[in-house]
Amino acid sequence: MMDWQWVEVDVLESQEKWDEAKSLLIKSWQEDPNDLKVTIRLAFFCWYLVVEEGPLGIKSIDLDELTTILIQVTNFGLTNFEDHEEFLWIFGWMISLFPYYFGDYEEWEEKGKSMLKRAHELNPEDPVYRYSYIGSLASSEVELKNGYQPLEVVLDDRFQGKGVLSEYFKDIWNSY
Repeated sequence: MMDWQWVEVDVLESQEKWDEAKSLLIKSWQEDPNDLKVTIRLAFFCWYLVVEEGPLGIKSIDLDELTTILIQVTNFGLTNFEDHEEFLWIFGWMISLFPYYFGDYEEWEEKGKSMLKRAHELNPEDPVYRYSYIGSLASSEVELKNGYQPLEVVLDDRFQGKGVLSEYFKDIWNSY
């Protein structure tokens, strides 16, 4: 299980200092693109700001640049982390929810779901992977609720820190 905390980035994100957070994330990724945590945090940051731009009221950041970075980091990750369950899970999540940011809608939607499935296959006991995979297939809210029960126990431990990634996953899953 990855520790999602990154104090410097978490502080900037919680203060909505988007440009400063973006600069730090990009610099860190350029220095060590093989650091999985950096890759995931950068991609999630870009994805989150692009998909939540309206509700967040973001006006000062170049969303086209973020989309370009997201695609670049995604392609790098697909090449270098294709069998890592944390990569498969979080990128599968982002891709399956908003496939049109990555390319052809149907192709990327299927790719995202297959990534969620693969993460679950690699670690079938992990409740986050299980719930995400079930959620990508569920035809009813009852199925989601049944898959969610063991997830409640791990949310606070799994998603520590105050960055957008941790807050996002705690918020969406606590809403069920």
